[in-house]
Amino acid sequence: MPILLTGASGFLGRHLAQLLQERGLPFIGAYHQHAPPFPVIQLDFTDRAAMLHQLGELHPTAIIHLAAASSPNWCELHPSESRLINTEAPVHLAAYCREAGIPFLFTSTDLVFDGQQAPYEEAWAPSPICTYGRQKYEAEQGVLLAYPEAVIARLPLLYGWGGFLQNWVEQMKQGKPVTAFIDEYRSPAFAGDVATGLLLLLEKYVSGIFHLGGREPLSRFELGQAIARAFGCDERLVLPAHQADVAMPAPRPVDVSLSSEKAYALGYTPRSAETALKDLVDS
Repeated sequence: MPILLTGASGFLGRHLAQLLQERGLPFIGAYHQHAPPFPVIQLDFTDRAAMLHQLGELHPTAIIHLAAASSPNWCELHPSESRLINTEAPVHLAAYCREAGIPFLFTSTDLVFDGQQAPYEEAWAPSPICTYGRQKYEAEQGVLLAYPEAVIARLPLLYGWGGFLQNWVEQMKQGKPVTAFIDEYRSPAFAGDVATGLLLLLEKYVSGIFHLGGREPLSRFELGQAIARAFGCDERLVLPAHQADVAMPAPRPVDVSLSSEKAYALGYTPRSAETALKDLVDS
């Protein structure tokens, strides 16, 4: 019987699927719209009865739940639709796993914090300021009520080839500037390192909340400069901006840097941005 990996076609899902394949662990991916190139099923997280029926037929050995409506701006504009995905679906999956007696790993976000008291440890009380963060925090509470033995991994801003990093590099290679906030701090982590950390949490049979942040707090502007250096681009093409310069539906906290010492003690070893980016360029 396989591990079920939801959100398999997403950015982190692709990295985790590759790691599962490399380790020879049987898994099946679940996707919503875009089927990835490995064994998958299509799941509609807004249809609880149909989802549970499919799970009953699949009999997974564990569920790693990455799937989410992860755009804070979209969630701010569509709170009812996004809540079905971000809050209700994880609780239904947790209840299924409790009844089936299998592990459940749910990924949450650093945006459950308000950005006023960084770095945040796991025990710090969340106080989200955007709809996405509130939905994820409600999901955390619901998951642990439904299945106290579940494990929750709060994740930071992720980078790797694809997404914003690829867009930035391609723009800078063409001599075009990119803008990045100087007043938004996270603990950026390489997606491959976080994928390894997620499997570590599953293999250790832990429960409760863990942070899987990167090695150092960085603003988006500082991360952009590091990306420019690693890929041989002119750092001057990374232009500083403030959050107030861009009209966004969802408010952003100033600093949600994470303390990940609890995960480090288990063996989680994310690379620094400089090292991870160098390795990415050399790969």
